[in-house]
Amino acid sequence: MPSPSEIQSMLPLYFQLLFFAVAGALIVGVFFSIVGWFFRNAIVIMIIVAILFAINYGYIDLTKLFGAVQYDNASITNLLQWQ
Repeated sequence: MPSPSEIQSMLPLYFQLLFFAVAGALIVGVFFSIVGWFFRNAIVIMIIVAILFAINYGYIDLTKLFGAVQYDNASITNLLQWQ
């Protein structure tokens, strides 16, 4: 049986071990919860990435989708020179 002074001298190491065990469990738990969330929502994430890809490469034209007004360079030049 260790004496009280030996136990008292080992307490910082015990608390350090306890801290790293709890911190490691939290890190692993957070990692697995994030991976699980991505796994559950994989189809939605793939659809969003495909839509962004299509918008970026011009397969989806947002100006036609939202009815934006398109000006050509000549009309912009005329607007800038208007007095």
